[in-house]
Amino acid sequence: MPTHYRYTDVILNLALLIAFSCFGRTCLGQTESPQNPEKRWRALEQYALRTAGDAAKGKQLFLDTQRTKCGQCHIVDGKGGKIGPDLSSIGGKFDRGHLIESLLYPSVQIVEGYRTSRVLLDDGSVLKGVIIAQDEQSLSVADADAKQTTVPRAQVEEVQADKTSIMPSGLADNLTSDEFADLVAYLETLRSSGKSGAGSDIRGPILVDEGYDVQTIATGLSGGTALDILPDGRILVCEQTGSVRVIKDGQLLADPMLELDVDHLWERGIIGITHDPEFPAKPFIYVCYTGKEPYPHHRISKFRVDGDAVVRGSEQLLLEGDDQTKMGGHVPAGHQGGAMHFGIDGKLYIAIGEQTAGAPSQDLDTFLGKMLRINSDGSIPDDNPLLDKTEDKYQAIWTYGMRNPFTFAIRDSDGLMLINDVGGKFEEINVGIAGKNYGWPIVPHGPLNKHPDIASKATAAIKQMVDPIHWYPEASISGGDFLPLASEDAKKSAGWPKHLQGRYFFADFKHGWVHTIDPADGQHAEEFAGGLRRPVDLRFAPNGTLYVLLRNAWVIDDKFVGGTSTMLAIRPKAGRVN
Repeated sequence: MPTHYRYTDVILNLALLIAFSCFGRTCLGQTESPQNPEKRWRALEQYALRTAGDAAKGKQLFLDTQRTKCGQCHIVDGKGGKIGPDLSSIGGKFDRGHLIESLLYPSVQIVEGYRTSRVLLDDGSVLKGVIIAQDEQSLSVADADAKQTTVPRAQVEEVQADKTSIMPSGLADNLTSDEFADLVAYLETLRSSGKSGAGSDIRGPILVDEGYDVQTIATGLSGGTALDILPDGRILVCEQTGSVRVIKDGQLLADPMLELDVDHLWERGIIGITHDPEFPAKPFIYVCYTGKEPYPHHRISKFRVDGDAVVRGSEQLLLEGDDQTKMGGHVPAGHQGGAMHFGIDGKLYIAIGEQTAGAPSQDLDTFLGKMLRINSDGSIPDDNPLLDKTEDKYQAIWTYGMRNPFTFAIRDSDGLMLINDVGGKFEEINVGIAGKNYGWPIVPHGPLNKHPDIASKATAAIKQMVDPIHWYPEASISGGDFLPLASEDAKKSAGWPKHLQGRYFFADFKHGWVHTIDPADGQHAEEFAGGLRRPVDLRFAPNGTLYVLLRNAWVIDDKFVGGTSTMLAIRPKAGRVN
């Protein structure tokens, strides 16, 4: 299946390729490779991910005309050479993990259109590099030293694709750990001066206890929205633009598992995914996405999986949402929700936002602002709580009165559901209870007693609305998941300290942190990790690794840049004393 790239992705990645080549053999001099470069590179990754670095020293290194000469090739803030692309905003496009990976593993993510080529000439010589220009008369190649060579087209015998990057491997072998962190810190400061979106100002090291390893698993994802982990460890990632990608054995596969033609304006697109509870015996995945025709609407579909791809033509439509053009809202393409999970009852739960319309959250003849519950074949369970108050497909409604329940999680041990509802005056975590009303927009988030003007006039119906177990001032709550107790899942909890076992982990897109609460009361939140740029979802794998998806983009509009999402892995260090 084809992979699609944006022009901006190409330019930014070429910038990284050329800029970072300054730290190879040409600029720093050839040095003997270490006996175990992979081990050192992993250590450098850990160090740079978790060490602030000195951006001023990194800038000096970058601009050093004797040692690196990078300023001779690239413009930063109006100064420098013009051989390579302008790098003035590269740090705003790529997070720290992406920058680090591009330095250490230059061939992992190579944007189509800027792969290295071997140009065989009629005199037997070979040019190797990135083809930067070509027409019927000539062809131009830039090599790892940023040297450009142009040859007549008539002299070209053959052009062969090369799977390696123009940037030589082992570049960091010539840098100390501190220099490497300094360089990353400087690159991270290179940002545009325009207004930035929520969470984009997060920079610096990832803040997590020294008892954990942090690793970048994959970069180059476009508009990441949600993730799911199969029982065999494969990670499925939703790209809002229309693809479900696969991370297998630590590698992002080139071909998507699924590609769909979706409406991906603003917050629409592929926005939720889960797998059958009996996978792989029942090899199905379930996807929530926004269909285009005949109008924008949610679609809940089931697909059969064969290997790392869905079977062509296997889509089974389970449930269709409302015509979003008729539902109102000041930003109709916003607040789409989309999260989906199976409960321990074998039913499929789907969270749908209210597309900024507010009032429909209280109506039982629309899916907006609701948690839905259906059977795996799309039929309505005969024990759904609002059957006597709803008709037709709306009998799938399980709870109502929510704003944008972007994510939720279900505890395997007892089925407890915690729902992360975004925005309003507060961010909320609610216990999912069948048939209950969570108050939006009558109560603008937070417990009723936080709104004395409403509480003083509250009717009996309002007083029965469910208060959150945890809330904090408006930001942008995102992914959540439960870490089980050792008695519930010894493998998943292995290595995790006892004080974190049994807690609920949740992230905030704007603040860039992961906090935890005790689901029994939810009052006191503890910070687990910080310094994460725009975390959008998180999930514990069967082996206990915590995967965090960093979207590193706002909504999809005319300023959207693809290829900026990153998957991180956080796991207890081997031998950690519990």
